[in-house]
Amino acid sequence: MSNYRVNAAACALLEESILGWGASLVGFADLIGAVSPPISEWPGAVSMAVALDPAALEGVRDGPTADYYNEYNRVNRALNEIAGRTAELIYGLGYRAEPFPATVPETWQAGEWTKTLSVAFQHKTAATRAGLGWVGKNALLITPRFGPRVRLATVLTDMPLPVGESITAGRCGKCSACARACPAHAIEGVEWQAGVDRDVLVDARACWESARCLLHERVGVDNAVCGVCVSVCPVGRRE
Repeated sequence: MSNYRVNAAACALLEESILGWGASLVGFADLIGAVSPPISEWPGAVSMAVALDPAALEGVRDGPTADYYNEYNRVNRALNEIAGRTAELIYGLGYRAEPFPATVPETWQAGEWTKTLSVAFQHKTAATRAGLGWVGKNALLITPRFGPRVRLATVLTDMPLPVGESITAGRCGKCSACARACPAHAIEGVEWQAGVDRDVLVDARACWESARCLLHERVGVDNAVCGVCVSVCPVGRRE
């Protein structure tokens, strides 16, 4: 996006507004060359994260809890509202924008997601290219401040943005706490590099099936939310 003139005041307003609406982190990403059609029509993205309440993660080391499941959904709803307001603000500044939801199983992309456990665009792509964090061995975004205890949303846009410094390699080092704790034994313990296939890091199908079983057993809900690897990660954890 270096060929575009950045309006510093407009970008400052955008960032201030997103944080004011409840986001914990916000960054700007250059997507050129990083995504495939149809997402590649968008040169940039606003990446945003909302931190999960640490109290909701208590007790999750042994499997999902009702508190964690409710917090997971609360944060997703908050992110989707923030993303929608962000897109409206960008339109008001004279540019195009399209919000990409925090979670997709109940959206028009549900069919694609159920078949492959993946969608055409990953929030982690925007987040790492915005410099918000790296992808951990558990295939989740790890932020220095909150670890993986965040949820993400993205707004795709053609607005010229002051993009962050892209992070292209994992920073987990020798830590494999998530792999040891995973009830599905789905985490391979491999350090992430930009461009690596998700399946090199985790067995997504095993993770999904285990999460569905655990959540149904412990909470009585038919969904796939676990949280064990989120809970045990030492990065950003407050003891």
